[in-house]
Amino acid sequence: MTSNLPSLPSEVIEKIVAFLPLPDVCICMLVCKEWKEMFSSEQFSKNYVLNHYNFDDEEQPSGHLYAWSDPEEWFHYWDDNEDNSNVWVFSNPPKRWKCGIVHLASYSLVSDKQLKYKSFLRAVYILSRIKKAAEELGLDCGAWANEGSGLIETCLFPWDKDSLPTATDIISLYGFNPEMQKNPLVRGEGEDKDSGDESSDDEEDGGCVRWKSLSTSYDVDVKKAHAFFDWMKEIFSPYIQIGIGCDAMNPVPCFILAKLAPGWVGGLLSSLALT
Repeated sequence: MTSNLPSLPSEVIEKIVAFLPLPDVCICMLVCKEWKEMFSSEQFSKNYVLNHYNFDDEEQPSGHLYAWSDPEEWFHYWDDNEDNSNVWVFSNPPKRWKCGIVHLASYSLVSDKQLKYKSFLRAVYILSRIKKAAEELGLDCGAWANEGSGLIETCLFPWDKDSLPTATDIISLYGFNPEMQKNPLVRGEGEDKDSGDESSDDEEDGGCVRWKSLSTSYDVDVKKAHAFFDWMKEIFSPYIQIGIGCDAMNPVPCFILAKLAPGWVGGLLSSLALT
């Protein structure tokens, strides 16, 4: 049967599809070769990510970024200078885009002339799913092993190496205080430098679902929580968890990171209250 509907110009089709959720865009790629090429192009990815996510920086720090900027919000175990000039976490504090992703203060999206938008879109989309799930499931970090709890942030930074960043890399990238650089907590990437031996399976305890250092609240849809963690296991394989300042401050900044897309490492950023 031949359709009598007039064909639309490709520019119009592209603008229409750009309003769809990303999973629906992927379905549109299955229609024909022309559509697959159109919707997997760098230009479409650029238009899509810039139209769907706000990459302006927040005017004032909030959440963890605010807490880490105020020495009254955390404990430190090193000697103060008389003027407290050595009481800080980051030499150049990270920033948060208005879409909710924490990024390095030194990174500028506008200035990145080598940016591959297709990879960037994939990474941002993954983090947006994590952020949404964190809100829906009451996700926090640190309840594992009674270490305390911390709400979830998402973070992202460029990374062109094959291996995941080490604790030394994270310390350098984020400019952590020298007082915080000893004895980082490191888990994952095939080696466990922490005394705990975490299971790779998610566990359920009275309606609370836990996986690694992540846990949900006690009133969530358990089936939905397991489905989310199953998805996380695929994305975060391999992963690395890094806590900075374990012997120097409390709570400590804690990262759970994976390669989200070519050229990008990101994941969860939280505070881990060590007792």
